[in-house]
Amino acid sequence: MMEVIKTRESDLVEQVARLWTTATAHRDEVEPTDVDVAESVPLMRSVLKSSERSFLLVGKWTGEGDAEESADEDAREEDRIVSFGAVEPEQGEHETRGELRYLGVAPQSWGEGWARRLLVALPDAAREEKFDEVVLWVYADNIRAIWVYEAMGWAETGETRPHVKTGRTEAQYRLKLT
Repeated sequence: MMEVIKTRESDLVEQVARLWTTATAHRDEVEPTDVDVAESVPLMRSVLKSSERSFLLVGKWTGEGDAEESADEDAREEDRIVSFGAVEPEQGEHETRGELRYLGVAPQSWGEGWARRLLVALPDAAREEKFDEVVLWVYADNIRAIWVYEAMGWAETGETRPHVKTGRTEAQYRLKLT
């Protein structure tokens, strides 16, 4: 069975960081490294530490039901984290705006609807933290992700910026919750 849970548990940070590293490496067609994981752990911790309103949404197999349907037993390991989203209040003047800082899906589970499951759960989780909208930044050339966001009701704001580390252009998307 599949479930999405909202949590602030810091003991999941390393698992989420490893998933983030694997997913971004796969997206960018490079090999993930232990160095990448070591760099990702502080990023995930910083989201949770930034505010009492920060949270993780974690998608995982619970070891029941659908798990038997997969031929890839490693991809359906009991209680395995398959996807996550990391949300914190947006920095600056918009205290009622959350920011989806990171969203990752294990590459072997791409195309199975895990990003959609997280995005379906996100509005209620964000409302619980008193957010009235959520924004995210996505590489402007990441058509696969943009297609999912737009299909789930996110709208492009027209704002762009260069990514701090890669220099690639990012576009901002917004989901109004009210």
